[in-house]
Amino acid sequence: MAWELAHPDPQAPRDGLSDFVAAAAMRVRWASAVDAQVAFDQAPRVIALGGEFGRVAGRGGVVLYVHCFEGGMDDWSMVVPWEPFAGPVLVCVDDLEDHCMWISEDDPPASEALSLLQTGIELAFGTRAALTADGDLPPD
Repeated sequence: MAWELAHPDPQAPRDGLSDFVAAAAMRVRWASAVDAQVAFDQAPRVIALGGEFGRVAGRGGVVLYVHCFEGGMDDWSMVVPWEPFAGPVLVCVDDLEDHCMWISEDDPPASEALSLLQTGIELAFGTRAALTADGDLPPD
């Protein structure tokens, strides 16, 4: 999914989504997207403390992916258009199978959540770098 956001169809408009992403993403209201709220809360900690994440760069910019596989109720994957930071953020959970939740700035609570996620991830990168420099985490 991250690769698809970073490498949109060359025939699509600059901000266009690939057909794959458009077919897999379901717009949801922030208030009803409890699994997405959990992912937004946990993603900065996953990054900061050495969890699984990565970056994909392409015509669509730099896109982050973050995975949280705890073997419990909070298993999720998140795809974040990072540079530039622009929606949608996609959150995938097992219950949705081949689909993911599309979180965008459509309503004020979602807009605030996206802003907090951006700040949290920026801080997480600093924490991860400090822990890596101190030898507490292996280099990426």
